[in-house]
Amino acid sequence: MKQCKLCGTPLGKEPTTEELDNHWKKHHNWHWEANKEKTPEDALLKKRN
Repeated sequence: MKQCKLCGTPLGKEPTTEELDNHWKKHHNWHWEANKEKTPEDALLKKRN
């Protein structure tokens, strides 16, 4: 089970790019603009530095 690194919401075993995109826009729209050069996978699933 993968979780959103930003809010901990379960995203399923293998979330699709579309599912991640929808989650990000719905729940984290405040930083969508700042991170739009990243893929949803980079923004939501990778560990933050």
